[in-house]
Amino acid sequence: MNNFTLLDFPVEKVKFKTLMRNEDYFKEVKETSSDPATPDKILEGYGEVQFPPAPNDRPYTFASIVVSVDGKISFPDDSHGDLIAGNNFRDPDGGLGDYWILNILRFYSDGIIIGAKTLIDNEIMNANCFDKDLADLRLDYLKKKHYCPAHILVSFDGTDIPLKHSVFDIDAPLAIGTSPAGVEYVKKNSDIDFKIIGPYKSKEEVDVEELKGLFEAKSKQRLLIGTGTGSKTDGPLLMYILKLLGIERLLIESPSYMTYLMSIESMDEMFMNYSSVFAAGKIGFGAFLDFGVNDHPHSDFVQISLHNVNFIATRQRMIYGLTNDNAIHMITGKLVK
Repeated sequence: MNNFTLLDFPVEKVKFKTLMRNEDYFKEVKETSSDPATPDKILEGYGEVQFPPAPNDRPYTFASIVVSVDGKISFPDDSHGDLIAGNNFRDPDGGLGDYWILNILRFYSDGIIIGAKTLIDNEIMNANCFDKDLADLRLDYLKKKHYCPAHILVSFDGTDIPLKHSVFDIDAPLAIGTSPAGVEYVKKNSDIDFKIIGPYKSKEEVDVEELKGLFEAKSKQRLLIGTGTGSKTDGPLLMYILKLLGIERLLIESPSYMTYLMSIESMDEMFMNYSSVFAAGKIGFGAFLDFGVNDHPHSDFVQISLHNVNFIATRQRMIYGLTNDNAIHMITGKLVK
């Protein structure tokens, strides 16, 4: 393994108390999931974790995010999002617990979406599962292809990606998803030997045979994926290509990309944790994109857990297509009037 970070997450410190679980939902998931039994440590510290199969044309997506109780993702005077959890001085172990849930999700993921801002804010970015008790189970127990999930960097035009960042040296598959203009920019400004995919404007153009096994061939595969036209990317097309590359489960660690996927109805679940701090300011996860008062995504809580009295961990299923006009409600995955 190449300098992967591994940490201790003692169950007695990170353990959450389950307050609510939608057992009907989890029964439905269990009937379709290919996951083995939840590892004992996760079962004891968080509860049973399983995921449904991915759609045919994209990975199954779930986001990990921590917000202050007033809905901010960072403090105005320091943009590092981990401080919303880490600087909860009432419950330092709760911050560790929040981070542990992120690492549980990395454990189950085939790939992770990382935004350019995260790379800019963090000189070192290894998005492997840091829990040393879980990391080794990825290969033999979960039957994952790599010790570390694939890193997927997303950018409109490539200009905001720090191309000398240490993330490009990680011993895991990595891809940049960008526009045709972004492909040209990266080619001109990086000395990395990328395999270029596309650029493609539609699914019909995609060379399916070219993509088969690319992320299985070697751990340090580097792909440059172009979709869309000009400086505009095509999100659904990128998701389709990632699916063809073998990414069945995709963890979203970029708040802005999470909101974007909601806008195209391709965000399936959120693991949103609430830290009992107030950040004020204007830095929210949906700041760049608006939803309308009568046309917006919804969610159902399927699990709510508590660490002491200072952190709430939620698992939420996203729901789309509900409007004030049709008054349709979703119950156990079905639309009924």
